[in-house]
Amino acid sequence: MDIEVKGYYLDRLFSAIQRSNKVKRHIDFFTWLQNSVAEFIPHDALLAAWGNFSDGVDIARLQYDVASNLDAFNTRAIIGASKEVNQCMAYLYELWLDNNRHFYALNNFGTSEFDCKFRKVFPELPSELNSLLVFGVSDLRGGNDCLYVFFSKYNKFQIKNTVMDFMMPHIDYVLRKIQHLAPVKTLSKISLPFNLSSLTERELEVIEWIKAGKTNQEIATILNITQNTVKSHLKRIYQKLNVGKRAQAVALLAKH
Repeated sequence: MDIEVKGYYLDRLFSAIQRSNKVKRHIDFFTWLQNSVAEFIPHDALLAAWGNFSDGVDIARLQYDVASNLDAFNTRAIIGASKEVNQCMAYLYELWLDNNRHFYALNNFGTSEFDCKFRKVFPELPSELNSLLVFGVSDLRGGNDCLYVFFSKYNKFQIKNTVMDFMMPHIDYVLRKIQHLAPVKTLSKISLPFNLSSLTERELEVIEWIKAGKTNQEIATILNITQNTVKSHLKRIYQKLNVGKRAQAVALLAKH
């Protein structure tokens, strides 16, 4: 820990940590990160990866969760390119091991090996992200490790050891207690009744999250769209299903 930390700074830090107690859902986690944690760990996206990193990128079955305010950088995108992302995470994992399992930063990583791998997965983000901070947690009982990767548009991460010592155990605890955003089976891959065949790919995605019991706010966060856009999708879905409200749509979709 740092030798001297001003009292008011610690007060704000402890206040941010206390707000973690109110996190019950993934949308709460995202809000807490943006409104509280970002004051101490400035970032634009948090990627969590857990599993057995030692199995190799071809057979490793890592799981992912993302809390991001960047377009096209979300859980669905990560899972869709999981093989390539596995390679990126394996590289960061090795750096973590080489650093004696202590957190580290890659500042201005544009010329690093990670950047070459990462930009191939997300070429639409050529200049969005410039630095990252990696914090690892070893689960000795479960036999798995977890990497928390904070991405930032800033060129350099300057984080106090105090912040990481105090904040990261709570981030780890909160993410472990909420349901992660797992991939869902898309309706477009199964035989659909005639009245569902006119639905767009995005509407099918919204439907799957409706069936999973997600709120409009949660769906907006998952798909990186606004709540108004979600409402517009729902309105068109109701029209195509010939129903008048959400409960009727859920009841109808439960049969398919």
